[in-house]
Amino acid sequence: MAVHYKSPTFGNLLKGAINGIANYEGKTASIIEEELGALIGVSGKTIQRYKSGYIPPFDHEHDAVRVLAEAAVRRGFLGREWLQRFLHAARYPMAEKLLDELCPLHASLPRPERIYENLPAPTYDTFVMRQQAFAEVVDGLHQRSAIVLIVGMGGNGKTSLAREVAFQCLRGEGHVPRFDAAVWVSDKDNPGTTNHGTVLDTIARVLGYPGFMQLAHDEKQYEIEQLLRRQKVLLIIDNAETITDGALFAWLPRLPEPSKAIITTREYHRLLRRNSTPVELRGMSEDEAHTLLQQRLERLRIAHLVRDQSQLEPLLMATDGNPKALTVVAGLLKYERRPLQQIIDDLYTARGDLFDDLFSRAWALLDTIGQRILMVMTFFPESASSDALSVTVDVKGFDFDRAIERLSDLSLLDVQQTDLMSEPRYMLHPLVRAFAGAQLAKQPEFEKVARERWVQWYVRLTASVGFCWYDLNRLKLLNYEDISLRVVFEWARLNGYVVEMFQIALGIWYYLHTRGEWDYILNMARSCYELTRQSPKYINETFWSLAEILEILTRRGQIEQVEPYVSEAYDLSQHSDLLDGGRSHALAWSSIGRYWHILGDTCRARQSFLNAIESVRDPSLPGYSLGQIYLAEFLYDHGFIDEAYILCQQALIHAQHIGYRRNIDYIKARLATIELEKDNVDEAEELLRTALSSARQYQDRGEIISITQRAYARLYILRGNLSAAHTALTEAVDIFERLGMRRELAEAREELARLEAQMVALAE
Repeated sequence: MAVHYKSPTFGNLLKGAINGIANYEGKTASIIEEELGALIGVSGKTIQRYKSGYIPPFDHEHDAVRVLAEAAVRRGFLGREWLQRFLHAARYPMAEKLLDELCPLHASLPRPERIYENLPAPTYDTFVMRQQAFAEVVDGLHQRSAIVLIVGMGGNGKTSLAREVAFQCLRGEGHVPRFDAAVWVSDKDNPGTTNHGTVLDTIARVLGYPGFMQLAHDEKQYEIEQLLRRQKVLLIIDNAETITDGALFAWLPRLPEPSKAIITTREYHRLLRRNSTPVELRGMSEDEAHTLLQQRLERLRIAHLVRDQSQLEPLLMATDGNPKALTVVAGLLKYERRPLQQIIDDLYTARGDLFDDLFSRAWALLDTIGQRILMVMTFFPESASSDALSVTVDVKGFDFDRAIERLSDLSLLDVQQTDLMSEPRYMLHPLVRAFAGAQLAKQPEFEKVARERWVQWYVRLTASVGFCWYDLNRLKLLNYEDISLRVVFEWARLNGYVVEMFQIALGIWYYLHTRGEWDYILNMARSCYELTRQSPKYINETFWSLAEILEILTRRGQIEQVEPYVSEAYDLSQHSDLLDGGRSHALAWSSIGRYWHILGDTCRARQSFLNAIESVRDPSLPGYSLGQIYLAEFLYDHGFIDEAYILCQQALIHAQHIGYRRNIDYIKARLATIELEKDNVDEAEELLRTALSSARQYQDRGEIISITQRAYARLYILRGNLSAAHTALTEAVDIFERLGMRRELAEAREELARLEAQMVALAE
């Protein structure tokens, strides 16, 4: 008979946790008790007994303490200190292991409110369900093994199957396991380039922690593994057959629970056989193939030529039910205008690889424009817009549309379009990409001129966005071009297109700032700095790059990296133009001010912040109010509250006058903090409400939301709403950590620890 120990501390801690969950989710405590009881396999009354202090006995199959602890952390947003006391009071036998699993030392974060994913858009109108294979993958995800390995020949639909499973897992309906996030990594565009480091970087970027990308490899791996323990992440590695990095293959079988991986590959890798569930994907079944062919023939408007489905059975046998081969053959049926039997005979007599034969025959059916479009598509790592393709190939209008239609009909080009209001985008299947790349290599002169048009198109696109401080809606123009822009920038850098490289950098940096991509901005700015600083004619470009480097390094407190740049920044500021509305000057001088501030030289710091305003000179420029707010922050940190308050108000008026939308929100967040110091709670709340609403509207994932939420937490504490304060402060900690803002992160964590201690004390 199990012994039931009793602990008043255990009961009080559990009672506080259940009340917190109830308050946060807007339910009654009795409902939460019933929900928790159902998870454990007991009644709500038993949970009430636990609240009175009775400790549930330890049982591996029905681990009540673990269920209660996880609910408190995930749903009640309680942290490590609470959990440590709770497990100690419960006499839990594996307390340290569970403590590290649910509340790693570096943070106490809840499950994200929004789902993070980077799944590619589907290239199919309707997914033809592969019932058996889909069920096998789902069953594999329910197993304890870390990996589900989808193995099959090219064109069999491994990518589509993995993508559909991942999509369903984010929804978590029915028998499909629910995941909090999905991270997609593919080796198809640059075979052999995916490795352990790039996978870790992709996970960090997709989950919203780009700051981890700057860490040393071992530290980065540790932090990523903590994320994978804290969230249920589905990692998909596509086209793994071309990956050669043994370190990645050694790490994947050790993927931390509860996260899982799906890997698609044409061949088994011995290192992936450990801790994996294999799923062999063969050709489609007869019913599946008939469904796919019917859809395809209807789209090609030749379905009426099939009088009897049995006519297609020899085709299914000749292609072995390979879905990619079937769709290509359907296109050949339309454009070769030959009887089906002749096409089937050709398939049987083809020498070499099936797809080499199919693609070569399809290539012969293309005119010069179609062939050039297919080759140019290899420039784009993920997808391309109609305009980008048209300009790069240098063809437009009817000729372009006709070529696109034929490429799509022949299944050489995949079309993405979410709805009638969105523009179509185009993608390449990995097998087609390899074939098109081989054709491109035969035409180096065409590639050279096409690359130049490709770069110029992105120069014009980014120039239409740039520093759009008065119209943040223009940032949406780059939403689908993020990955392509990085590829274009790198190509321009490596091939000596310095002017174009800088134009692209100048065009996308503001977009990247609003999206919180500080690491990429830093790397981009360093690349520009190294290439432009050698020539006096690039003085403006060099100063802009230097200002961006200084801004991010000082905001992160990486002061040891700042010193080599300070004297050069002093000199360049005297000779450079106000390239971006004076923003570079404001950033450079403010960054120098932070540098002296951290070193403890208050006089130099104050003068540098004043220089940030004076160097802009023209009060109508956006850099002017930027300098004002950074000086106000310095004054606030040194206790000059009234001076900071007046300067914040002046900066707000200036930013509103010129329509500097993002700075308006930033200033409001800072001004609200001062209003709270003055006990003007209602005024602070209005400032925070408008700033947060605007930041979310424009998809701002930078520091504005973190500053706003930290101030909100203080406001909620003043009003006694500790649960809401905990939620707001947790999000602030999350973003400070993502951006790598060391000082703010340390301060917010201390505030969070004090708040959690206060919540525990009240619960007792």
